[in-house]
Amino acid sequence: MNYLTCGSPENKSLLFLHGMASTAELCFAPLLPYLQEYHVILAEIDGHSERMPGDLTSILDCCDDIEGYIKDHLDGKLHGLIGFSMGGTMAVELIGRGNIEVERTLLDAAFVIRIGAFLKPLTFVFCKGIERIKKGKSVPKWLMGRMFGRDNTSLLEMFYPGISQNTVKNCLKLLDDYRVPETLRNYKNPVTCWCGEYETMPVKGFQTLKLYLPQMTEEVKLHMGHGQFLHEHSEEYAKELISFMES
Repeated sequence: MNYLTCGSPENKSLLFLHGMASTAELCFAPLLPYLQEYHVILAEIDGHSERMPGDLTSILDCCDDIEGYIKDHLDGKLHGLIGFSMGGTMAVELIGRGNIEVERTLLDAAFVIRIGAFLKPLTFVFCKGIERIKKGKSVPKWLMGRMFGRDNTSLLEMFYPGISQNTVKNCLKLLDDYRVPETLRNYKNPVTCWCGEYETMPVKGFQTLKLYLPQMTEEVKLHMGHGQFLHEHSEEYAKELISFMES
């Protein structure tokens, strides 16, 4: 794990966790001009940065590292925790453990339900897509639309070309194995969940999370696929994020 920071440490702290096969900067750098009143921490997850050679092997170990960083640098407290996709899953784990204090949590398209029978074909398609991108070939539009929402090129634009197939395979297997901790029920602070209209698994995940977080609010972004609101509407995303953090 590695951590990129900007803004004064005296300001309210926001920690961001990016999605699989992307990077902290590709996901969240467009938000930074609108978050200058905060102390922003972008966590670089194992296997997802040129600064850190090697593959991701455990998202739980990454959560251990994040807890250590927050305890060492922020007295164990965050004003806001924001997780996108796989990063949303990690955010669920962090607030569920209760080892750090998080005042508010935004889960953007978090994966908290089993991939199940789709795990093998999804892994195969993902790895083949990575091969094509690295060779300079395009990924069929119909395939991207089927997996991540029609007319959605955002994930390709957020793609980290240094990602290894081992990391992708590990990520998908770890997400499929993940189970929401019972201790998530102990988290009583505000939580909001977002996802695009054309996403299926995150919407189903809303139902699971609501069982543990009855205070949670949900918002479906119309005409959006996976990551589109974050990538294509960064200013609006930041405004809504600030509104939630300060409400």
